[in-house]
Amino acid sequence: MNSRDMLELVDVLASEKNVAKDVVFGVLELALASAVKRARFPGEDADIVVRVDRTTGEFSAVRRWLVVPDEEGLQEPDHQEMYSDIHDEFPDLQPGDYVER
Repeated sequence: MNSRDMLELVDVLASEKNVAKDVVFGVLELALASAVKRARFPGEDADIVVRVDRTTGEFSAVRRWLVVPDEEGLQEPDHQEMYSDIHDEFPDLQPGDYVER
């Protein structure tokens, strides 16, 4: 499916189901994130975020980790990065922010 087809599908679904396009885009992003997770990270509990451009239909997928304070340690290694481990590469991020790659 190309980007134009995807945008047309969103229009049709939003119209047929009488819901806002943003709702359809949200569900689409969740579905794509699930597919990317299964394809790229089988067996892992990766946190994947997909963003669909509402104008072009192009999408991007990134894996993200929550930045946690060093004193908390990693409670969920598949979902977290310690602040000291990412600070040099991402100096603007603080605990509570997300690292996306």
